[in-house]
Amino acid sequence: MSTPVDRARPWEDGRKSTRIRSSSSPPSGSETAAERLTDDLLVEILSRVPGRSLCRFKCVSKHWLGLINDRTYRRKLPQTLTGFFFRETSEEQLVHPVLPFTNLSGSRSRTSLTFLPNGRKAFLLDCCNGLLLYDVSSHRGKRRYVVCNPAMEEWTELPHCDHAGWVGIVHLGFDPAVSPHFHVFLLTDQLNGFGLPGVDVCSYVYSSETGRWVHKEKKWYWDIDLVRVHSAAYLNGCLHFFAEINHNTLCLAADKEAGTMIYSHVPPLNDGFMQQSQGCLYYAGFGRDDNDDNVVRLLVYVLEDYNSKEWILKHSIESSHLCGGQHDVDIEEDFCWIAIHPECNLIFFTLGWDRTFMCYDMDRRQLKVICNLENCAPPYLPHVPLYEELQSLHK
Repeated sequence: MSTPVDRARPWEDGRKSTRIRSSSSPPSGSETAAERLTDDLLVEILSRVPGRSLCRFKCVSKHWLGLINDRTYRRKLPQTLTGFFFRETSEEQLVHPVLPFTNLSGSRSRTSLTFLPNGRKAFLLDCCNGLLLYDVSSHRGKRRYVVCNPAMEEWTELPHCDHAGWVGIVHLGFDPAVSPHFHVFLLTDQLNGFGLPGVDVCSYVYSSETGRWVHKEKKWYWDIDLVRVHSAAYLNGCLHFFAEINHNTLCLAADKEAGTMIYSHVPPLNDGFMQQSQGCLYYAGFGRDDNDDNVVRLLVYVLEDYNSKEWILKHSIESSHLCGGQHDVDIEEDFCWIAIHPECNLIFFTLGWDRTFMCYDMDRRQLKVICNLENCAPPYLPHVPLYEELQSLHK
């Protein structure tokens, strides 16, 4: 196994905090100098403090509050991946009021969700930039969805969605750097009922801005199947997901108006996995080596130019490098995707029967064993805490 990467990498827990004098502190020469800092320099300083501290710094002054809430600067301020929610093998689903969590160093904890409405079963479906999406079963048997922010203990219940057909994909879309509003995407597919090839894919999208669902139906005249329902990425206001059409894997996109379109063809990979990272779509999976069919390689593609729809090969490495010395591992059977880091070139996954939690650094081509997750089960949902009040989550 390669030497683990150093502890300054992004998967470690905390950052060095920067101590900043509040406006109520006694006058000093350094305070006078700080007041002369431009907004760009001040934001550069604030970007180096932990997210929880940044939330407290909103109280320093109205000017700081305005800077921290300014969406022009939001992408520069800390929104760091802290770990993953998961379910325990003893549970059927991810159920509140307690949610298992592991941080990027492998330490376990439990997140309390007792602020959610009581008396109903709730199942965690998705997590996006600090918000959680729950499926809540009411006493009347109607399915409803709840979106919450555990960092601020805020939540809202969505109006009932009267959908029909098999629910293939349910995902949450939220980007606080772009808008304070979130979207919930619900896609169903069903046979067209006329004995013809193909299915009707129905898109339902909820907008917290309008407070209502919109619905559109797309008729496909090919053999289409929604696949890899846990692999989807929200980017540029659209949910990107996979579908098999005529035995080819395509990336489809659903927008906030519930329109569904073919976005691009994707390279043929086994166990393909897609996520958003560094403002681009990343697509990773396993493929046979062109020169040796017995060699399996991890291949990572990136859509650097969103408009070109061309996937560029970013990284390639023999899959044996990911086994970390485990010789009895079948990489295509025992490998389970967890996430691609949203800010850097790190891949998180589990490997083997004991679910060894690992991280691979594409830049350094180095592997790190984090811990064992033998009593845990997917889906593993990446969590970026959001220390910001959202009007859309007020009950």
